[in-house]
Amino acid sequence: MSEERIKTIKPTIWNFQVLGGEKAWEEVVYSARLSGVPPQLKGEEVFKMIVRNDYGSALEHVIIKFDIKMSKGIAPEFLEHRIASHTGFSTRYVRVDEGIDKEEPTYEVILPWDLLRLDDDSSPKREFWKSVMQGIESYKRMLDGGIPRESARYVLPFCSAVGTYHVTINLRSLLNLLGLRLCVRTSPEFRCLAAQLYFELLKHLPLLRGLVGCRGFMSGVCPEAGVTGVRKGEPHPHYPACPFKNPESDIFIPTKSERRRRDFNPSRALETQEKVFEKWAAWE
Repeated sequence: MSEERIKTIKPTIWNFQVLGGEKAWEEVVYSARLSGVPPQLKGEEVFKMIVRNDYGSALEHVIIKFDIKMSKGIAPEFLEHRIASHTGFSTRYVRVDEGIDKEEPTYEVILPWDLLRLDDDSSPKREFWKSVMQGIESYKRMLDGGIPRESARYVLPFCSAVGTYHVTINLRSLLNLLGLRLCVRTSPEFRCLAAQLYFELLKHLPLLRGLVGCRGFMSGVCPEAGVTGVRKGEPHPHYPACPFKNPESDIFIPTKSERRRRDFNPSRALETQEKVFEKWAAWE
């Protein structure tokens, strides 16, 4: 396999656009006023209030489109965000080294985050490339032997950058994606993609700056309670440190358990809420 036919790339977002441009947020304000938000509130404040309070249905009126390229391995994680439309590059019908975004046949590979900083002659990196080359060579031999593309693709490496999609998503769903995937516990490749989406979104809708981030940043309470190596204990060797976990810092964001009073009684709370739910369920 000649080296020029294999290209290492980063996970990438491109062709990002917000339908309606920088004024798209006015669509949210219009729908909010239609539902009863008083006219004395200024438009920008209405939009920010909708985002802060997670009145999400109004945010669905803002439509966002972008193209995304990621590894074969991370694509299933992205597709878990189902409230979106995806049209993808098909390895059933197109050879993996081809595609409309390639000037010449090239096998694109995403190098895992933990291998990026290793020397090229390190044992893990050599093992990685050995496996990648074997998979690509097997793919080529199967095609040359008359095996259909949809079957030959089964030998492709996990790192193959064939997770290419054109995506249409509404603002509510995109904010949900960012809240989940901007967390330090997210897989490195998805963190890379989410960070690109974050900056693209703020570039197109600057009013969102200060309102978007991980779930802890957006709500003021981190849901990752008791996660050793992230929120407490020794730092996890494969996760970045959470920037909001230090109680002595002026950017500390508490977890749910840290915010509750120490004398909080979860058993009594459960009993109390279920009594309320029983009344609601009885419709009385």
